Amino acid sequence: MAEHTTRAQTKGRIREVWKHNLHEEMATLRDLVDKFPFIAMDTEFPGVVSRPMGGFRGKSDYHYQCLRTNVDMLKVIQIGIALFNEDGEQPPARPNSTDSADLSVGGRRNNQGPFPYAWQFNFKFSLKDDMYNQLSIESLQQAGIDFATLERDGIDPMEFAALLIPSGLCMEPDVRWISFHGGYDFGYLTKLLWVSLLPNDEVEFDKIMKIYFPSTYDVKHLLKHAIKLNNSGLLTPSDPNTAEILQKFEQKSGLEHIADTLKIKRVGSAHQAGSDSLLTGRVFFELRKRIFNGEISDDHIGKVWGLGIPDFSLVGMTIGNPNAGNNTDGTPPNQQGQNGNNDVIRNGQPSTPNTVSVALASTPAASAHNTNGSTAMTPGGGGGVFGAFAFGGNGR
Repeated sequence: MAEHTTRAQTKGRIREVWKHNLHEEMATLRDLVDKFPFIAMDTEFPGVVSRPMGGFRGKSDYHYQCLRTNVDMLKVIQIGIALFNEDGEQPPARPNSTDSADLSVGGRRNNQGPFPYAWQFNFKFSLKDDMYNQLSIESLQQAGIDFATLERDGIDPMEFAALLIPSGLCMEPDVRWISFHGGYDFGYLTKLLWVSLLPNDEVEFDKIMKIYFPSTYDVKHLLKHAIKLNNSGLLTPSDPNTAEILQKFEQKSGLEHIADTLKIKRVGSAHQAGSDSLLTGRVFFELRKRIFNGEISDDHIGKVWGLGIPDFSLVGMTIGNPNAGNNTDGTPPNQQGQNGNNDVIRNGQPSTPNTVSVALASTPAASAHNTNGSTAMTPGGGGGVFGAFAFGGNGR
């Protein structure tokens, strides 16, 4: 129990959530969401291992099929959640006497200490049994993610989903979810709650996603919209530095870069979902204040960068040649969610931990690799049909 307690402690006010404290932390979130109904979210996942080939209705359809095949094949590693109220304020570190009746139930606050800035849910993941992209795992390990602890103490995704659905955090139009380039983030969350493979059609996916997340904002979409307005002379922000902010974002569009431009300091480690969700939320409210004059139109609700209604003007698009997929407006800056490594093929085929050849055919891939600041709609780049990935083959 002492070991569990140590791991559950807040690291820079980011609460680590494992299977032993999942129910307790979900109860805390249920208590808070009515007063803090803006939920910034990020996920960490094991990269990109597959790229579809064949005929597609357009770029949007191709990007969705990339998302669908990878989300269906892989498991989420972390989900980060940070709560805010309408004014961009977070739960206080220690509720004062007037708040305590509303913000504590059954004395839980006395036992847990201060409210965290963000919750980081760590899911069960095995490097022996689960599929992953090797470079993505190495990047997550460098960021401090402990895969041995994930395998031993990670959360069962089904248990998490069963607690999230009745929590009041989802399926509520008045609760606003905030992401940065959130296509894959909502793909993984929707798969967890839907308890099924994602539908083949993007329009159907959009309908299912909106059952659970009826109100969403995407920071990257908002920035791209602001750039268009500014370039057309239609933006009248209160901040005189807006043009410089947008210009820097055009040059390099990663979350870390825009946060630095806005002088927002990160709490916690980059490439971990708790820290990234917190940074996403803080960037959102700063942009709302400085660029959108404190108000964002409801027209932007439900527009997630990396997802979109299929573009039927490009009927007959075929993927399977070296230049396919280069002209991709708007796919995630990386395979972890913000700034990741590129997918590559090793020795022309996927690799496994036990060096057994998977013997899957590969083809040339898009030559444009996604680094921080790229505008591709799917994370990673290159790798043909399959990126470099590993799959535990022992006992299979």
